Amino acid sequence: MSGWRAWAAGFGSGLAVAAAAWLAGGGGTRAAIDEKPARAEMPPVPAELVALNRTTIGMYAAGRKRELATVPAVVIASGDDLVLRRGGTRIVATVIPPEYHALKCVAHVTLGLFGHLAHEPGKPLGDDRVKVLTEYRKQLAAALPAVEGYGYDPDTLTRQKRMIERGLAFIDKVLADGQVSADDLTRYCRASRPDVMANCGAAAKAQMAGTHKQMMAWKAEMTPDEWAGLVAVIPGRQTPRAGNAAVQYFARLWGEPGECRRIVYAEGLFVEDQAVDLLGTLRLDGKLSVAVFDDPYRMYRDILAAGATAALDDLFSPVR
Repeated sequence: MSGWRAWAAGFGSGLAVAAAAWLAGGGGTRAAIDEKPARAEMPPVPAELVALNRTTIGMYAAGRKRELATVPAVVIASGDDLVLRRGGTRIVATVIPPEYHALKCVAHVTLGLFGHLAHEPGKPLGDDRVKVLTEYRKQLAAALPAVEGYGYDPDTLTRQKRMIERGLAFIDKVLADGQVSADDLTRYCRASRPDVMANCGAAAKAQMAGTHKQMMAWKAEMTPDEWAGLVAVIPGRQTPRAGNAAVQYFARLWGEPGECRRIVYAEGLFVEDQAVDLLGTLRLDGKLSVAVFDDPYRMYRDILAAGATAALDDLFSPVR
């Protein structure tokens, strides 16, 4: 939701409430006593204004829908799949191979052990965490023959076995001691890093190869105009946004610098229709930005930004 629509939906009142609470509590650098007379409390928002705003938001949503209708085709990177929405059809193609997940499962051992052991290093683990770690060791030991029979090339197999064996040895030491120091945990993680990153590199290569093969197959079926108008939407979590592999792929494919109007990262929007709606929002807000501000990106930040800065400057300014 853009800043303007968030404000229209009612969320902008939070700043005023917070400011009032701050002043009431006398916090910060501003004088606790204001010589100006207190403003009378405003009555509830009239029903006519609430109804007007509801209709306004509905009109905007309809405009977004019309804007989306002008996009000839959209490709969504959804988990293991690419989804192509084109001409009223929806085609799903799996592009991430099993090898990717096999590499991920072993690389994640370091993630799991760190998560389990990072809390209060140097102190006894306690019965519950010892029990979990003991059960995890059994699973890790069972993974060793599984990787041996998976079909890796010799170098990749050696790396998987090394990560598993390193994890087993580390777990054995932790169980024997009943605790782990912060230094030992860091040493284990640092020793694991080269192998973990080698698995990440191999997984990324598999993802990029599968993605490119499918995109070239779809390109062969499209007209030049369809290909030129094709946009990509990549749903994802916050932390992998920077340098996201799928964003990098489409940027390289189309000669873009990264996220742009043709390549949309839909942070936290894992429902496909919601992710695609964001594309419509960005396109319509881009036009609105030009119409109102003569700046194609102004609506890509909070409409209250400048007002908030001015209000905060006032709230936190030294008493004069």
